[in-house]
Amino acid sequence: MKILIFVLAMFYATTVQALELLMAHNPACGICQRFLQEVGVDYDNKELPLVIVNLYNQPVWFKEAYAENRIKPIRGTPIFIIWNGRKELTRIVGYNTKESFYRRLDEAFK
Repeated sequence: MKILIFVLAMFYATTVQALELLMAHNPACGICQRFLQEVGVDYDNKELPLVIVNLYNQPVWFKEAYAENRIKPIRGTPIFIIWNGRKELTRIVGYNTKESFYRRLDEAFK
């Protein structure tokens, strides 16, 4: 019995949360729309799936994380947050071009 509890405890302790790339999005933001047209249409990173969060219609889990300071303040859009399912790990502020976005994402993901 003790061995089973130990194995289960070790499994639970080593369980890794999947990472996601949250995009804090304002539907009226022209830069957000440009990102969606240039990158969002073909973004396909299996290790870091894109989740678009409309700041005017936030899901409950996002509101709770924000209220609990697990997501840093958002002072403009777009903001891209690398999220581990519990808290913000790092972020990319703004969007210029597809090439610079992927370069900055690669740097942040490392």
